[in-house]
Amino acid sequence: MKKIEAIVRTETLPIVKEKLRAIGIGGMTISNVSGWSKQRELHLQWRGQPVAYDLLPRIKFEVVIPDSQQDLVIKSIIESARTGEHGDGVIFVTPIETAINISTMEKGDAAILASDHVNSEPDK
Repeated sequence: MKKIEAIVRTETLPIVKEKLRAIGIGGMTISNVSGWSKQRELHLQWRGQPVAYDLLPRIKFEVVIPDSQQDLVIKSIIESARTGEHGDGVIFVTPIETAINISTMEKGDAAILASDHVNSEPDK
């Protein structure tokens, strides 16, 4: 299993999210984050005065996937988040040792893959 973390421009949130959903990613975590990279700061004006923002708002996507989906997920994120300008974002890939679904106790790939059934009420 792999954990893909992608930090992208905030305006690409709906595009990246829908692209990941369309390729069958069953779950993801999305966070609002701030940071800087090579760009360092953004120069704007506020009330006629120059202002430099050194922490830029971004969106962070986190998905845990089977190894077989790694290339597809990375390609999908790049296609939907890339504008060709500085600050498009970055993707990190890290190995995951195991995953456990707390409600079903499934482990490994079964814990992270979307299932086709809906849990019914437990027997009384």
